[in-house]
This record gives sequence, C-alpha cells and structure tokens, in this order.
Amino acid sequence: MKNPLLFLAAILLAGCSALQPNVRSYTPPQRSSAPAPVSLSESLSPSEQVIDVPQQSSGRKGGELSDTVERMARKTACLPAQPGATLIAKTGAVETYQVSCQDGQQQLYKCEQRQCRMMN
Repeated sequence: MKNPLLFLAAILLAGCSALQPNVRSYTPPQRSSAPAPVSLSESLSPSEQVIDVPQQSSGRKGGELSDTVERMARKTACLPAQPGATLIAKTGAVETYQVSCQDGQQQLYKCEQRQCRMMN
C-alpha cells in the first residue's frame, strides 16, 4: 500500500455511500373529521361506576335532588317542560340532572354531596 491516506479516504467514501438512507414516500392514514363518540362509562375513572336508577311510574327518571334542581332551573328563567329534573347519570356520590325548558333550552346540573351547580 503506497498511500495510507488515499486508502482511508476510499474506505470512508465507500462507507458513506453504503449508509445512505433508503428514502420512501409516506402517506398518512385518512382521518375522519368527527371525533369518535365517548360513552359515559368510558369517561369515568376506574373508581366510579354508573348506577342504574329504576324508572318511576311517571316515565321520568328522578333522583333525590330532582325537586332542588327544578327550583334552581326556575331561578334561571327556565320553566321546565315536564315536572322535575331528569336524572341522566349517577355515580357513587355524584348525580347529573337534565332539565328541558319550555323554550327548548337544555340545562345540566351536577350535584355532589347534596350541593348542586349548573354546568352550562
């Protein structure tokens, strides 16, 4: 070998061409514009669970605080379309109510430890 530098340069150039990445085009998968719906049970933490409330004879689901929530709705100028607030979800210590107003509005209330507040 006459010139070790020339030999080293040849090895480096050969190695660089061997390390060139194989470039491929990437097409991302199609995404839908609407997010996937999440059920109530999927949105709860593992320590919470949904408790089924039996239907009352009037056809509406009521809870312990239905009358309280209905009074709160009246204070916000919502005249309930049906008597009482509808219990839509109940976990251990939290009840969620929906009130349908005569003007078409919907109001949601969350009651925790007998303290209720409007959510919307």
